[in-house]
Amino acid sequence: MKWLLVLCAGLASLLALAAVQGAPAEGASTTGVNHVSTDGDQHSSFSVKDYGPDSLDTGNFNYHNFTTGVSFNVDVECVEVSANRAIFAFLIPAGPGAGTARIVEVFDNGEPSTDPPADTYADTVGGPTVAQACNAVNTIAPGAFPTNEVITSGNIQVRS
Repeated sequence: MKWLLVLCAGLASLLALAAVQGAPAEGASTTGVNHVSTDGDQHSSFSVKDYGPDSLDTGNFNYHNFTTGVSFNVDVECVEVSANRAIFAFLIPAGPGAGTARIVEVFDNGEPSTDPPADTYADTVGGPTVAQACNAVNTIAPGAFPTNEVITSGNIQVRS
């Protein structure tokens, strides 16, 4: 009888641990898009997850500018996902603009084969520090940044 009680307690512990580890993010966004701006032809891909507090948010952003040759891969500092919008901030690690905080805001407006409006991508300076950029990420109204990039291929997916 004791072994059955120990077995049940162990099984309950494993199930509780699995529930904690398997908890989904509050919001997630992924993409791989080609886009054009005044800086030329670019490619951005990212996978970010909003777990609530900035310290728990995770994600990676990969950027390549085909015109200038600038490219980098960074971890994001903070993420906010709500409805069809994802916004996140990071620091440019090296090269032109190194140490500059940037903010990317995207909207998922459906699959590429659907009618307009198309998905949108905006990239802007986030301020002199990543703390200021994250403050903007957490407080700025949706669409406050100009959608200054034209997406030429790819698909943005936001799940909240």
